[in-house]
Amino acid sequence: MEKELSINHEEIEKLARQLFSETECSQFLNVADRLHRIFKTEEYMHNNEIAIESVRESVSAIDKVIGGMGIDNLLVRLENNHGFTGRYPDEERPIHRPLQYALWSIYLGQSRTAIEENCQHLEGILKLMFEGAIENVDIRPLGSIAKEIKKRSLLNGKIIDQLILVSKILGIAKHEYNENAIRIPNLEKSLKSQVFNIHEAISMYFICRKIGMHLIQSPEASEMASNASRLHKMGQ
Repeated sequence: MEKELSINHEEIEKLARQLFSETECSQFLNVADRLHRIFKTEEYMHNNEIAIESVRESVSAIDKVIGGMGIDNLLVRLENNHGFTGRYPDEERPIHRPLQYALWSIYLGQSRTAIEENCQHLEGILKLMFEGAIENVDIRPLGSIAKEIKKRSLLNGKIIDQLILVSKILGIAKHEYNENAIRIPNLEKSLKSQVFNIHEAISMYFICRKIGMHLIQSPEASEMASNASRLHKMGQ
């Protein structure tokens, strides 16, 4: 196994093992390996449409197993209900848009940015879910929301622990680079400067999708009637 296609952060490894089987985790690696090879080819380097379609196809099979609003369902919904404009109702944008951005960032080789965007998917769900229940939740970052949820035991312990791990990963993505980190438009050098690799970015996409589904389907969400109805519709 190539080092660049392994999970190097223990928080991601722990979350993957909690949420998915060994077979599913191996599938993540296969997806990452396939995309890693594809992105090196001339055809994909010069055709954004083909490249992003390859990302979508690569994740769609596992996405369907997770259920809910995966990228395929999301794109169909945008096409059928919103004229494929990319515009959502105001309450949906913070939840679904990050997933589209994350897959685009994966194509661009921006794994760190992709992980930030994956985590924003959960942040959007929590902000809607706890609207009115947590003070200033709409302007709080994920880590602050997760700590408040833990302090007040607003969700079951398992989901809380997973959110805390996700918030740690988000903190690394926001604030850390390796010692050779650089911000220049050179894909090869940029990849080498990433704290995260493509396998970790793809793993976090599926991890955040599944935790998101658990949040939407949780008994706690059902108790918050007004928000639960909107969340349920978004997760169909």
